[in-house]
Amino acid sequence: MCAAGWLAKGRVGYPIVKPGSNCGFGKTGIVDYGFRLNRSEKWDAYCYNPNGKDCGGIFTDSTHVFKTPGYPNEYEDDQICYWHIRVKYGQRIQIDFLDFDLEDDMACMADYLEIYDSYDDVNGFVGRYCGDELPDSIISTGNVMTLKFLSDASVTAGGFQLKYTAIDPPKKNTTIQDNTNYFAGRFGIA
Repeated sequence: MCAAGWLAKGRVGYPIVKPGSNCGFGKTGIVDYGFRLNRSEKWDAYCYNPNGKDCGGIFTDSTHVFKTPGYPNEYEDDQICYWHIRVKYGQRIQIDFLDFDLEDDMACMADYLEIYDSYDDVNGFVGRYCGDELPDSIISTGNVMTLKFLSDASVTAGGFQLKYTAIDPPKKNTTIQDNTNYFAGRFGIA
């Protein structure tokens, strides 16, 4: 069981007792989330399934590829994986699906991938995906996203592979003509 808590100078962290490939940076003890960049940013606790295989994690790199546990082989039953993505403040996150094959269920209630435009699985619901149709790319509205993969107790499939990339917001183009028009209008010059 993990619980996030505030550390000195506005940092936040959580304790772990078993590091994984995507959790704990190979160490036990306190994992540091870093500084809260703005007051609206919320922090949660990250807990892992010790029986999972490369299942979940916290990622701050500018790009990373996620796969279901065991990919390209079938994933296992009874998996719950959370991937939390946090890129630099001001950037957005683009998710591109490279391969997608989850249990086909009309209501997407059995095995599914949920994506949230937030750092938890409560707010910012983007969509729930299942079946074998490749979903369209998704771009976040901010610098954090959460992906949740769940498989039930029966029927599995090939899994998925997707890539996220941090993208910079579009820059406003300012031309000489724009500046000329601004000054002309500001000072009444025709």
